[in-house]
Amino acid sequence: MFDRRLLKNFDWGLLAIILLLCLIGILTIYSIAQPYHLKQFVSLGLGLIACAILFSIDYHRWAKWAPLLYLGSLLLLSLLFFFGHSALGARRWLPLGFLTFQPSEVAKVATLLLLTRYLSRKEKTDLLIPLAIIAFPLFLIAGQPDLGTALLFLPLGFILVYLAGARVRHLLLLIGFLLLASPLVWLFLRDYQKRRVLSFLNPARDPLGAGYNVIQSKIAIGSGRLLGKGFLNSTQSSFLPGHHTDFIFSSFAEEWGLLGSLLLLGIYFFLIFRAIEISLHAKDRLGSLLAAGIATLLASQVIINISMATGIMPVAGLPLPFLSYGGSHLVTSLALIGLLFNIRMRRFMF
Repeated sequence: MFDRRLLKNFDWGLLAIILLLCLIGILTIYSIAQPYHLKQFVSLGLGLIACAILFSIDYHRWAKWAPLLYLGSLLLLSLLFFFGHSALGARRWLPLGFLTFQPSEVAKVATLLLLTRYLSRKEKTDLLIPLAIIAFPLFLIAGQPDLGTALLFLPLGFILVYLAGARVRHLLLLIGFLLLASPLVWLFLRDYQKRRVLSFLNPARDPLGAGYNVIQSKIAIGSGRLLGKGFLNSTQSSFLPGHHTDFIFSSFAEEWGLLGSLLLLGIYFFLIFRAIEISLHAKDRLGSLLAAGIATLLASQVIINISMATGIMPVAGLPLPFLSYGGSHLVTSLALIGLLFNIRMRRFMF
């Protein structure tokens, strides 16, 4: 049963930040991609329900259920290869009646819960088991292919293992091994992924093909200048594929300019800082690692998405949290915020 005393310690400031980001996302989608904003609004409602469920049940119980959730997520990822809905050359969505959802989003939460559960119970942190926990969903997601989401598991694993007390020397050796083995990844990339990497190194190499998105993204961002063109005044969105999904930051920057973009980055910084603060003040090791993992996931997505939109990183197909159109991603992001509420509220319970 839900303890009403928890509401006295509810983080209303964090809720305000999240609702503000969601509002910015819906307004941006309304401006550039009507009527998708209506679907996003429905997803917001579902996400808030998921958020309420996640914070109303003690996070220790979620950790207890982590093995089942993890195995269930692996099963869903495996089903994609047989029953997945194919779009743009990838099988990332499972049909659910008149809806579709991405199992990779469920896998992020389940992997986070299982990894923090394991690390919180170990006085001496090894690398083998955490790597195995991360490796299974990572390779299944990369095989869809969804390289952007798969890459999120790497910073998640390294940060949590480091915070749990792994030896820096072992982590450096692992990073060195991965760097040495990274050229082998090229052999397993799809042709369009190879073209994206080559276009990142030289966007002019294929301006009407693999380099088109990045070039148009930079044009949209640059055309916003200092103050932007204003709400409903986007002109470059029609030339930019994914302007309401992976490249929504470019559309936002066009309408609100450099100052608006810096304000948006400031809001994200405040959100991630709040998650780190919750981690530092959690009442136990499990809560601390769980909040740190959420901060890592959110920060990684923001950094990768905006770096992709500005041409700093190759295009990886990763949405911007709370802004990009996409029901599965929004619901999952709000579920993670529910866990943050959960950890913060229960730090005052004895």
